[in-house]
Amino acid sequence: MAKIPKFLLSRLAQMLPVLFLASVIVFAITNLLPGDATYALLGETASEAEREAARIRYGLNDPLPVQYFRWLTTILGGDLGRSLYRNQYVLDMLIGRIPVTLQLCLMSIALAIAIGVPAGVIAAKWRGSTTDVVVSVLSMASVAMPFFWAGILLIIVFSLHLGWLPSSGYVPFTTDPLRNLQLMILPTITIGTSFAGLIMRQVRGAMLEVLSFDFIRTARAKGASEMRVIFHHGLRNALIPVITVVGLQTGALLGGAVVVESVFSLPGLGSMMVESIFSRDYPAIQGAVLFSVCCVLLVSVIVDVLYAVVDPRIEY
Repeated sequence: MAKIPKFLLSRLAQMLPVLFLASVIVFAITNLLPGDATYALLGETASEAEREAARIRYGLNDPLPVQYFRWLTTILGGDLGRSLYRNQYVLDMLIGRIPVTLQLCLMSIALAIAIGVPAGVIAAKWRGSTTDVVVSVLSMASVAMPFFWAGILLIIVFSLHLGWLPSSGYVPFTTDPLRNLQLMILPTITIGTSFAGLIMRQVRGAMLEVLSFDFIRTARAKGASEMRVIFHHGLRNALIPVITVVGLQTGALLGGAVVVESVFSLPGLGSMMVESIFSRDYPAIQGAVLFSVCCVLLVSVIVDVLYAVVDPRIEY
């Protein structure tokens, strides 16, 4: 634990070449997208002369390496550029969208852990029982269910038929906390249940392995209660694989947010990506994707730190 600050500096330094490579890939992919960026700038009715003037003004005719290093220079200066379609700074757009996606992701992770960890422990404790079979089937079903299909199904059942929850929209938590939570319930369930299935399977497998170790038999022989054996000795040692799964699924979580935000009309980072792609808004696409890459890298660092917190035997 004492070496964690040094470890953090080392990991942050290792992130720099990864971010550089990611920036190259993001820039290259966005420039390979079909379409003309001047349509986002000038609309559909502009003449070819006006489009050519816009290309010269914004340097769109320059060689790609020149465009890339110009873009990289602005990023290093803290400027992600200006949206071609909305005429806003990309950084301001991200600041407005990030809280929505962050809330969705955190609530989904919390729900997934709240369901997946207890269910996985129960399935491992009563291995081979009807409960184990039910948990295993539910976990496989939740993982196999596509986000868009699950979201639409939840809207049909809980919004259209039962009328319990709103189907779409967003209100900031600071404006109306109750309304905000009502609007976030269905999107959270859509993503959270899928990741709960992954956590269930991982916890079950890890617990089955840990419960077969000698120190578990020793703890039982010394008179430790079954609850203490399961949660103090068993679950604590089984958490490392679970933390790994949660960390590795960060990219999938952001990918799920893209779909779910579109289904439920949430103004988050995912819907911003979709809107920017359809409008050929290259600076907005590049800024959103690059921010997502930073999030994934930061989560990987946090996961490594959590290893040392959960298991003191791990040192850096």
